[in-house]
Amino acid sequence: MTPREFCQLQLLLLGDEELQPTAQAATLELLHSTIMKDPDAGTFESRLRLLAAADDADGHSVAAAARVAQVLLEAWSQSAAR
Repeated sequence: MTPREFCQLQLLLLGDEELQPTAQAATLELLHSTIMKDPDAGTFESRLRLLAAADDADGHSVAAAARVAQVLLEAWSQSAAR
């Protein structure tokens, strides 16, 4: 699965979940920016790892995006392992 296909699938799955508005906005922003840049798998994973490493010291919205990135990174790793 390519990063673009993965992101498109995650956007579809997002409609099935009851996310808090800030988490939903962060998820959509992360996925949209990733899809628009269309990176290869290594670049995509590197970007997610970098963002997932952020914490509250980096700011509230960045920390929220980091938590979303952690979930996406885990899902990406699971899909790559299949």
